[in-house]
Amino acid sequence: MIVLPFKGSVKCITRVGIAALILIGCDYVGYAETGNRWVEADSAAAIKSRLLSDFRLTFDQARDEIAKLYGDSVASRIREYADKHYIETKVIDGVERVHHKSIKNLKLLNPEMNGGWKLRGGTASEKRIEYVRDVVNHSIGDGHTRSDASRRVKYRFSIDVPYSDVLEGDTLRVWMPMVFDNGRQDDIRILSASQDYVMSTPEQSIHSSIYMERPVEKGKTTHFEYVGEYIAKGQYYAPEYILRNLKPYNKESDEYKKYTKIEQPHILIYNDLAKDIVGDETNPYRQSELVYDYIINRYPWAGAREYSTISCIPDYVLREGHGDCGQVALLYISIMRSLGVPARWESGWMLHPGEKNLHDWAEVYYEGVGWVPVDVSFGRYTPSSDPRVVKFYSTGQDVHRMAVNRGVCGEFYPAKKYVRSETVDFQLGEVESTKGNLFYPMWDSSLEILN
Repeated sequence: MIVLPFKGSVKCITRVGIAALILIGCDYVGYAETGNRWVEADSAAAIKSRLLSDFRLTFDQARDEIAKLYGDSVASRIREYADKHYIETKVIDGVERVHHKSIKNLKLLNPEMNGGWKLRGGTASEKRIEYVRDVVNHSIGDGHTRSDASRRVKYRFSIDVPYSDVLEGDTLRVWMPMVFDNGRQDDIRILSASQDYVMSTPEQSIHSSIYMERPVEKGKTTHFEYVGEYIAKGQYYAPEYILRNLKPYNKESDEYKKYTKIEQPHILIYNDLAKDIVGDETNPYRQSELVYDYIINRYPWAGAREYSTISCIPDYVLREGHGDCGQVALLYISIMRSLGVPARWESGWMLHPGEKNLHDWAEVYYEGVGWVPVDVSFGRYTPSSDPRVVKFYSTGQDVHRMAVNRGVCGEFYPAKKYVRSETVDFQLGEVESTKGNLFYPMWDSSLEILN
């Protein structure tokens, strides 16, 4: 199992051996009448159980853990840190509990311990900068790159469900993430599959998936996999190109209306905040730059809770003062829609060599230009002396991506019966039996890059 500190919740796992990672020592409630605590039949009970998992520490336990890592003097200030939102707490069943990731988040969020917050991207490595420079050097700034800058990616995605007595005689239904054509990835092919499958279309679901079924064999792990490949391309829009080609929005178009509306619970309208950020600026590109800089300068990254336990993600960022990649992306989308600028979600995997991980970002629409990628989490690459590289991620995307979602909280095709493990996003896959959803500790998923 490899755990990388990039994205919160179970969204920071490249080889998912999650039973060893979460819910250890936790009284997990809400399982089906089967008696297996990882089978979720009731959605409300499932979310309650996930909350108990995330907030598994009592206040005293959290104080002890902080003392072990940072010393007694730091631990004695735990109440102060909770009041400042460096430590996240929640009262559950009358007991104040602490988010287990708050112990390590403390060093990320407390300026006394980290030397003061630096903007996102301010510590970018030379390797990361080179990925960006490569795209910029192969582009003329209009969103197109030369063909020699593209990469053919061949990969294997698999899900393994270990045998359990509760699954005897049952049939498992599995949804695995699948790339889709977004202009930055095309020539998509399925090379092999462990069995017959059904692929969703963009019209059927915003979550691109391959669906399979298989009966459980007694005593054996149930295995699902497919091998796919696609062409991945970087993309860069130069600011001067965007400004030169901008046109007034057609506010009567279906696309404009769709991507400027509220999508509860995680895309809302923040009119007052949006106006405070942009002031009198009316140019949509310059508005986006102002919103981008506002977020990357104010909201540091920290390990996140399970998304399914958060009632409104952008509200969470504003309240807690931090957010992982998906959380700040939803805040960006919400603020841009508040300004009447179309914006939408995109997510999947980042495949940078040695940094494979789950990742979320956004896209913004400029009339006369089209959809432009925006990665708020990657921020400004200020270690570079090239202004195109510094500001790349507000109008560009590197080649090392695998996008599988164009939206959040959508329906699956075929439809899922029980509560999802990932209720907002879709990156690790989903598994259910006839008895309920199979939450992560009951199965493993793996994305393997083959070429």
